[in-house]
Amino acid sequence: MDRDERATSAEALTAASGALLAIAVRSVAAGPVDLTVAQHRVLVLVESHEVLSVNDVAEQLGVDQSNASRHCSRLAGLGLVTRTRARHDGRAVDVQLTPAGRRQVEAVRDARRTEIRRVLDRMSDRSVREAVRGFTTFDEAADAIARDSLQRPAAYATGKSK
Repeated sequence: MDRDERATSAEALTAASGALLAIAVRSVAAGPVDLTVAQHRVLVLVESHEVLSVNDVAEQLGVDQSNASRHCSRLAGLGLVTRTRARHDGRAVDVQLTPAGRRQVEAVRDARRTEIRRVLDRMSDRSVREAVRGFTTFDEAADAIARDSLQRPAAYATGKSK
């Protein structure tokens, strides 16, 4: 594939990712509790790790600790997470989903699946299979980049090396 075709492909995937992002953002409103996209992201992060410290949440979101702490406090106030002192470090705070938090994540995920199915229903079977293959391959490549960046010094991974 030549450079122009890769550029055209990048544009097509950018458009498709915009459609998926719009579905993701709209689906957050489907939960029983009114949340921001960032707050929902915290719930998904905590769900995927079972327990996260507030510092881990900050790192995963790419925000400072006080911003992550505010998100976690709001979610705790809504009954979606619990905040407890970490056993390994009494200064750290761990965050876990409550049953209501799990219901919130599942409601959003179900709404997202429903909307994606509506899009897929407008596509031919062949196009659906091609899209799944393409997005699966894209996801694997993106995961490999993420793993590579975790293995490099932070300055190198962010492009800020001297």
